[in-house]
Amino acid sequence: MSIQAINQYHNAIHKIYQYSGQNHEQAIKNEFQKLINHYCEKRHLLIVSEINIKNKQGILIRPDGIVKNNLRLDCGYWESKANVDLDKEINNKINSGYPLTNTLFQDEKNAILYQNDQIYLKTSLNDERELDKLLTQFVSYESKEIKEFTAAIEQFKQDLPHILTALRDMIALQEKTNKAFCTARYDFLIICQHSINPEITLSDVNEMLLQHILTEEIFTSIFSDSQFHRENNIAKELYKVESTFFNGTTKRNILGVISHYYTVIKLRAAAIADHHDKQVFLKVIYENFYKAYNPKAADRLGIVYTPHEIVQFQIESVDFLLEKHFNKSLADEGIKILDPCTGTGTYLCDLIDYLPAHRLAYKYKHDMFANELGLLSYYIANLNIEYTYQQKMGQYEEFNHICWVDTLDNASADFKGSTGDLFGLSVENTERIREQNSHKISVVIGNPPYNSNQQNENDNNKNREYYKDYKKKTGGIDGRIKDTYIDKSTAQKTKLYDMYARFLRWASDRLQDKGIISFIINRSFIDSRTFDGFRKCLAEEFDFVYIVDTQSDVRKNPKISGTKHNVFGIQTGVAVLFLVKKSGEK
Repeated sequence: MSIQAINQYHNAIHKIYQYSGQNHEQAIKNEFQKLINHYCEKRHLLIVSEINIKNKQGILIRPDGIVKNNLRLDCGYWESKANVDLDKEINNKINSGYPLTNTLFQDEKNAILYQNDQIYLKTSLNDERELDKLLTQFVSYESKEIKEFTAAIEQFKQDLPHILTALRDMIALQEKTNKAFCTARYDFLIICQHSINPEITLSDVNEMLLQHILTEEIFTSIFSDSQFHRENNIAKELYKVESTFFNGTTKRNILGVISHYYTVIKLRAAAIADHHDKQVFLKVIYENFYKAYNPKAADRLGIVYTPHEIVQFQIESVDFLLEKHFNKSLADEGIKILDPCTGTGTYLCDLIDYLPAHRLAYKYKHDMFANELGLLSYYIANLNIEYTYQQKMGQYEEFNHICWVDTLDNASADFKGSTGDLFGLSVENTERIREQNSHKISVVIGNPPYNSNQQNENDNNKNREYYKDYKKKTGGIDGRIKDTYIDKSTAQKTKLYDMYARFLRWASDRLQDKGIISFIINRSFIDSRTFDGFRKCLAEEFDFVYIVDTQSDVRKNPKISGTKHNVFGIQTGVAVLFLVKKSGEK
């Protein structure tokens, strides 16, 4: 009940006054934020604290709280004061450029709600009914901009199928009439088959090309100062294919139908000042793009977002374990860090924020590495990493250590990789893979795909095996699993070929003689009989094993049914695993 929540707020404030003898602004703010969040949750909104935004004049301001929806759009602003003249404080905020589209001002006595630049309601906090009315109106407000944005996304979903048909028809015509297109596309196919998967077809390349064409404007709309989409090494290869048929009037006519979609994205992105928020906004836009592009495959193609808090915990814990076991830190030169399934680049972005600025330039150029298989995820990760670095260091620096590659295919005893010479085709991506494989990795960190169907963007590969010799079913990651986890197991064997087991096997081999692995895993690895061989191998191969079990498995604990008790919003139990290997020690 909302009135009950208001009464709980008053009780909390009364206790604060009882113990301290005065109303502290910070204490009042904390309790009132809880109250606002109670109203937000009913509408699937969230209030976030003290994030910079740009006002209409382009000036940075920082409200105490911003109400955001699941598209990361700003729905309302909140300012909390105590022991001051509230009207005077409001005038100061207005003069400094605070928006009044939907803004709540509050002190220890009163609340004032502005909507559309006018006072909508002013009430005493002691009037529960009026305060309930005010807070309900605050979280119910939908601005003209949000309505336009939502409408544009819905229109995009309707328009996109027609555009895709036109583009596919155009590509089919090029296949028959355009030799330059066929040559450029075949060259790119060879790159894909060697970097990603030998089973990739020309049809798959066509789909990658479509995604590339349709997403260029999204990148430039959200990151207006970025040249990424033209400078990235893989993007440049796709541009070679695109430029053989899709430019000038043809491009303008086809994409002009959805130009309004790009325009509203640009307008919303322009108001986002915080680079973390901009990254999340990009991710949300891509999720919506996927749903419109291929609704049936949205779950499989969707970008898995790892919450910032978990990533921070993993990074800080690894730093602690490096100090504890090796007398080293993540900031030290030569401690090389690899995220083998980087998704949108969350881990390296947070690592950039975590490392001290005076050490970052060296680490960025020499000690940080990432792999990603999905084309669009790779694009996003590369852009996010470079943008985060630029925000912290004040200058742009290309990130040369992200590879478009299937990590699980990039494995062999001597870590030479499986890319070969690409039949003489010299590509920057291949050189990046070779360089990464030449380094001794100290830390492997990340969140492996939790569903084997999400391993890549090709329907034909969703049950793919990873053997060096597919006929004999030997070698490769699946061969290593067979020789280790399965060989030592007494249980049913098939589930040991899931993506968690594959990435853990790969990381264990890649680490060689010493270092640390930190992965988010399915908690069934902890005690399920299926993974008894896996646990035996960990005990043999590593000196220390640390597991943080979040106790979030719905099947194990019916009392937490649903998904709200799981940080990923799933019913599968989640754990965080830390493995430490020390050379010559046991």
